[in-house]
Parts: sequence; C-alpha cells; structure tokens
Amino acid sequence: MSKLTLKNTALGTAFAGLFLMQEAFSANVPPSQLPPAGIAVEEAPLFVAIAFDDNGLVDNGTPDHPVLGGQAWVLDLWARSVNPTGTGNVDNFDGQVPHTTFFNLCSNITSDNWNASVVKQGWRSAMLEGHEMANHTMDHLEESDELDAVGWQQQVEPCTALMSKPFNPDEGAGVPDDQYGIGAAPAIGFRAPYLRYNANLYDVLLNGGFKYDASIAEGYHWEHNGTNFYWPYTLDNGSPGADLLASWGTKPKIGQYPGLWEVPTYAMVVPADEQMAAFGLDYSLRNKMAETVAWFDVASGKVESSDYNLFYQFGLNKAEVLAILKNTLDLRLAGNRAPLTFLAHSDYYADIFDTWVATTTTASERRAVLEEFLAYALAKPEVRLVSHEELVAWMEKPQALNAEHCYHAAWESDRAYVAGEKVIYNNAQWQASWWSFNGQPEDVLWGSWVKVMDCE
Repeated sequence: MSKLTLKNTALGTAFAGLFLMQEAFSANVPPSQLPPAGIAVEEAPLFVAIAFDDNGLVDNGTPDHPVLGGQAWVLDLWARSVNPTGTGNVDNFDGQVPHTTFFNLCSNITSDNWNASVVKQGWRSAMLEGHEMANHTMDHLEESDELDAVGWQQQVEPCTALMSKPFNPDEGAGVPDDQYGIGAAPAIGFRAPYLRYNANLYDVLLNGGFKYDASIAEGYHWEHNGTNFYWPYTLDNGSPGADLLASWGTKPKIGQYPGLWEVPTYAMVVPADEQMAAFGLDYSLRNKMAETVAWFDVASGKVESSDYNLFYQFGLNKAEVLAILKNTLDLRLAGNRAPLTFLAHSDYYADIFDTWVATTTTASERRAVLEEFLAYALAKPEVRLVSHEELVAWMEKPQALNAEHCYHAAWESDRAYVAGEKVIYNNAQWQASWWSFNGQPEDVLWGSWVKVMDCE
C-alpha cells in the first residue's frame, strides 16, 4: 500500500503527527465472530451505536416558527436515557448517560449556508454534552467513490479543519463567518457519503490520523444470519465485507490499512413470517418489502441498516421499522452480541422535513420509533448505548460485563464498613471481609480486608 504524501501545510503536519500517535496505540484486530480478548459471549456487552449523518437541522426554531425534531430532539432523547447500571464500571458505560456520533456534513457550516452560525451553535452544544463530532466530508458528493486521493483530501481535510476552528458564540445568525468553527478536536471518525468509498479514501484516512471508518457494510455473507456477524476489526487484514461487495461488483476493492478500525454498517434482519405475531403484525413483511423493492432478498431478510432505506426507500410504517430494529437486537442477544449499528439522519426527525420529503410516516412517528426502540434496548441489562468513538475505545481495551473496576470511593478512617463493601486504598481495590471500624486495608492473613485488584 502506498503512503500518500501530505500537503506541506500546517494542517498536513498536524494530521501527520496524529498518524504517528495512532501507529503507537493501534492494534491488529482481525475480523472475528467472537468478542475480543477472549471475553465469553455471555459476558460481553451488546453495544448499540446509532449515529446521525449530515445534521443540518439542529434546533427547535422559534415560538413563531417551531421546528420540532432534528438534532435538538436527538440531544434531548439521549439526555433522558441511561445505560443499565451493571457493576458501576464506567469503562463499560455502566449507569452512564449515553452518547451518539454526529457525522457532520461541513457544508452546513460554511458561509454559503445562510444558517451556518445556527448550525455551529447546535454542533457546539452537542459536543459540549459529550457527543462525538465526526467527519462526513465537505460536500457529500454522490460520486465520491470515483475520487482520487487529492479529491478525497479536498473533501476530508477541510471538514476537520473547519470544525476545529475556534467557536464564536457571538457570531450573528444569518451572517456566518468562515474563520469560526465549533472548537472541536480533530475528528477521528469518518463515514463516506452514500457509503461510497474506494481505496484512495483509506489512504487519506490512514495518513490523516483517523482512528476509524464507518462506511463498509457487513453481514451479507450467506452464512451470516444476524447472530454471528463480525465484531469491529482493524483493516490490517482488509475487510471481509468490502471483499464480498467487490466480488459482487457493487463496490471497488480496497487494500490493507494497518491500525485503522472499521465499525461496520451492519445489515438488519427483517422478521421471518413466523415471527411477525411477536411484533403485533399478521402479514409477511418480507413479501411486502420485496413487492416494493425488487432486489430485496426474502430468504435472508437482510436490509441496510439505515433510516433512509426503511422509511423512504421501502416506505415502511412505524410498527414495521420498530419490528425490524427489535428483531435485529433480539438476534444479537441470542447470538454473539456483535454491536448493532444504525445509520440515521437527524434531519429526518424534524417536523419541517415532512414538508420537503413526504413518506409513509410522519416525523413524530419516526421519533417514536427511536424512542420506543431505545426503551426496549436499554431494558436489557446487557445493552450499552454508545457513540462510535466509545465503541472503538472499548474494543481497544475490552472488559467483561462483570469485570472488577477501580471506580469506588477511597477508604476513610473513623468509619465502619460492612462485609462486601469495596474501597480504593494505596492504588488498589479492597473488599471488606466482615464488619470493621477504622481498620486500614492491608494484605494480611485473616485481615478484615481482601485485596481484589491493583488499579492503574
């Protein structure tokens, strides 16, 4: 694989430095149908990573012109959600308020968009709430899979640079200024427009310091059925999903890109006819979808994990989309717990979007789908709702659901402890063997404390 020569600019120097950092901490993680680090399937979290592309409708408008939905609705829904408590291990996101990833289309914040300053404020608010700001190119070119390396650079690098420019809270509405951005750290995640990629893109991402891509589809091998998809992997060994699509002639071939993670856009699985009653439906959803889109495979029931495909291409209603989401989650839980990813568009959940692009559902119904699905998913103790960035961070340092951890209060003198309580003392976790008062933790035979683990 050839290494692309970066432009002799300050931006290129910064990207090259990030690339060197990435090489230092990245690992070679081949595609696998088993959880990483030898974690047993029954001890693996089931990650749900719903990410939002484009993100041009960011606020709720004004009292005179309300815009219910968009990114503001996403932020509200995620803020009202919480991950299952688990054992309180924040490295497994136990009990944490979840985050999402916004793959931002940066033409939304250039001076060519009269509303750019409002969009910047929305993205800035999302960033400050801990959500990930990722890169979705400058212009969302339809033929992006035909770009050469320079063309990809011109779409990727300026988007990261623009988001990284300082934020100006006083930038006036309707008078955007290209010298300001949202003050974001350099993006580490990328998704290609229309999921149209080529080998030139991955050279640019690798040289540009990106940690992961989220453009490749997985789950379409004939033997994959929703219970045995690949977990995220690095592209050191290429991509089985990309190889399969290249063999079909639907995507170009790509190579090997050491240390660059792939968080796939996994196929979803439509319930089989005999499963429909469990979701309150009494007809063949697979046959209905095949009547709408001729290439849909009734036998496998697989469909691209995207709200565009479900709501607009197939024209499905609320109950049908919810059934597909729930069925896909159920299959993961019954199988190897590979993450469930979903490609969404925050704009689709704004009421005003229905005046531009009408479909079977209303924005209110589409919002209800995600609201009800999150409630369904987060009721499962194994599920963790995360951003793509958080998912990759876990893959780099995986932990079992019941893993011991060092997130306990420090031991205090002049206090009574009962059997089973855990504390941190001298950079280690300790557990009380029985009731004690003012008993300092120490690793001695028949002591009142037992050392559980050392802490970093």
